[in-house]
Amino acid sequence: MNTIEDIIRTHAAARPDAPMATFDDRTFSYGQVQERSNRVAQGLLAEGVGKESRVALIAKNGPAFFEVLFGARKMGAVQVAVNWRLSPDEMQYILADADAEILFAEEPFVAMAVGMRDRLPTVRKIIALDGAAVEGAEPYEAWLAAQKATDTDFTSGPDDVALQLYTSGTTGRPKGAMLMNRSLFAFVDNAAKAFGHYPDGLHLNALPLFHVGGINWSLQAYAQGAHVLSFRDFDADVVLSTFDRLPITHLMTVPAVIQMLLGRPLARTVSFAALKVVVYGGSTISEKVLKDAVKTFGTGMYGMYGSTELSFGATVLTPEEHALEGRPELLLSCGRPLPGSQIRVVDPHTHADLPEGSTGEIWFHTPQRGLGYWKQPAATAETFRDDGWYRTGDLGHVEGGYLFLSDRLNDMVISGGENVYPAEVERVLSQHDDVSEVVAFGIPDAQWGEAVHAVVVRRPDAAVTTEELIAFARDRLARFKVPRTIEFAPSLPKTASGKIQREVLRAPFWKGRSRRIA
Repeated sequence: MNTIEDIIRTHAAARPDAPMATFDDRTFSYGQVQERSNRVAQGLLAEGVGKESRVALIAKNGPAFFEVLFGARKMGAVQVAVNWRLSPDEMQYILADADAEILFAEEPFVAMAVGMRDRLPTVRKIIALDGAAVEGAEPYEAWLAAQKATDTDFTSGPDDVALQLYTSGTTGRPKGAMLMNRSLFAFVDNAAKAFGHYPDGLHLNALPLFHVGGINWSLQAYAQGAHVLSFRDFDADVVLSTFDRLPITHLMTVPAVIQMLLGRPLARTVSFAALKVVVYGGSTISEKVLKDAVKTFGTGMYGMYGSTELSFGATVLTPEEHALEGRPELLLSCGRPLPGSQIRVVDPHTHADLPEGSTGEIWFHTPQRGLGYWKQPAATAETFRDDGWYRTGDLGHVEGGYLFLSDRLNDMVISGGENVYPAEVERVLSQHDDVSEVVAFGIPDAQWGEAVHAVVVRRPDAAVTTEELIAFARDRLARFKVPRTIEFAPSLPKTASGKIQREVLRAPFWKGRSRRIA
């Protein structure tokens, strides 16, 4: 098994009636998803979609996510799952950038897509996933029923792009990270080695499926033939009550969600007896929350560090290393590299290797590395080096084989597991008529880890308020990218060459902290 399409074909043939996916109260077997994804593949072929073409999906967690993913792979197309939390302008940019030919969308996104059809020149058809009658879109179930249920028997190669996931961009626009079968299955294999092989496991995925953690964790579970439970909308009490109803063996989540779960009274009364593995990633976690999680869940806690470009996690901190006695300093680390991966710490300017314990930029050499960024040769060359190393843009050091993070080289903010580049926020706020200059950066936030803060210089005689700017940004950015706070200043500190000194403004918020990322 070494391709995405192999996953569904293998388990549908061996165990067609075994449960594969549960979304809220609806469960689908491997056989059902095999048959429906066959129809998707045949339908895409009938629509004239070719190998390596992009098909897009905008939807909350639901069965169509995997029906379209597996169907696209069965005829060689690549699914682009769009973050539904983004603003309409951000979604339109991704759809256009991806050259998406078919768009699967649910309400309210299908109506939005139909309304922006003139700005989506490559989209030939919009298919409404939830049966809503929207003029200009074809209902999914009717479209599916019209297709043949026979498999295409197409098989992709190890270096073929299997997923394209968009990440926040340093220039203010998202980039499409291309993950190959080879890189995805390097993570699948490493996950089985790190967390154990559980073909009868019941995984609770508390992440959206457009997120690399949500989709790749689900795929590694499906590769084992396991059963994955997801929710269309996150509700902490609903998630917690599931542990009393079902024998959940695995929990995949991010630190912000762990904190929400632990903050609910129900977390102290439900039974986690069946739970074997809790994996968290996407951002660092506070020592206080981590200790509470170890005590409450009473099971194996695994911390992961990685990125979309590395097919999710590339290091792991094991349950033994989460022990509260012995070496408590390890709780501040990201663990050690997964099998087959190497870490370098280099001077970010000269790229010379630094001695152990010295802080520099973290580089990875791993089979999990993706191919690069879609239609972004310059960004690909800068990040995905020709010698096989991947530049993370994170600063840290290695001590005794363990990775410790300290800051970010590229100013990225991670809020609730979502990546935000200040350039994205600055690009939008600078469009306001009353804004002369703006700089954005991350500040500590008790709930989300980090929050976006902006410092704005008004144009002469302008009187725009914080509330007005936040409302302006909210119309154009995803909510998690909108500044939580804005302050006004008469000017911004700059270098002799005129570059804004972001760090001068950012430093006071992180004073007294050993780590400059939350």
